[in-house]
Amino acid sequence: MDSRDLLSKIEKHEAECAIRYKNIEGILEERGSRLGKLENMMIGLYGVVISGGLAIFGAVVTVAVKLI
Repeated sequence: MDSRDLLSKIEKHEAECAIRYKNIEGILEERGSRLGKLENMMIGLYGVVISGGLAIFGAVVTVAVKLI
């Protein structure tokens, strides 16, 4: 195998890698946007859980004060 054959193989390999890297970047961008949406939903859920806990605590305190 001479140097031209090796150079040709390397160039083909580089072209294939460029396509693969472009596909990987597309996948990462798509998943990144999904993760952003998921993060926003989780933050909203934290608010619901905290608000619900405070509401339950308030109800318990109200009942406790009425019993005293």
